[in-house]
Amino acid sequence: MTLNSFHRYNFMNLNDYLSHWDKALEGGIYLESYADYLSLNRVRFNRNYKTFKASEEFVKVSQRVSFPTNWIIITEPWCGDAAQSVPVLLRLIEHIPSASYSLSLRDQRSLIDQYLTNGGKGIPKVIVRDDQGNDLMVWGPRTHQAQELFNGLKAQGVELHVLHESLHGWYAKDQGKSLEYEFLALVQNLFKL
Repeated sequence: MTLNSFHRYNFMNLNDYLSHWDKALEGGIYLESYADYLSLNRVRFNRNYKTFKASEEFVKVSQRVSFPTNWIIITEPWCGDAAQSVPVLLRLIEHIPSASYSLSLRDQRSLIDQYLTNGGKGIPKVIVRDDQGNDLMVWGPRTHQAQELFNGLKAQGVELHVLHESLHGWYAKDQGKSLEYEFLALVQNLFKL
């Protein structure tokens, strides 16, 4: 990725993302129908960012990563899956000494069209790149277990609010451990650890 193409996208750090979220909570950025999601997801995000602790195994493995990587996380504050997963992802990335990250809003000049999931713009989406801008790994929008639950409920034709309640109930019980487990395996495989 050239410098010019890099600046074409709207990348931000966590403080910028949370500032955007604060402005969104005041209204005018997203549809009014998103207001409840924005508020609820901010509570979820803050709780997960505050309480998630990486396991000793993840910390030990991640400390062995020896070359620089950039982790791009495509997200939106209205997305429930992102509110559950992004804070855990950030906490995991913090333990990789040579990693940097950036957040990108799906609906504002993001890379999402290059990383569709079954033809859709599912988020969060994580793209891990080397220092030359080459993709090393792509993940998202959910862990395998969360996706299986989602697919099963959707196949049963449950109402959308029931699907969301079930999925967020699963996230609450799981507390980020499935995501950590998946990323432990991905980091070990990606970096040959």
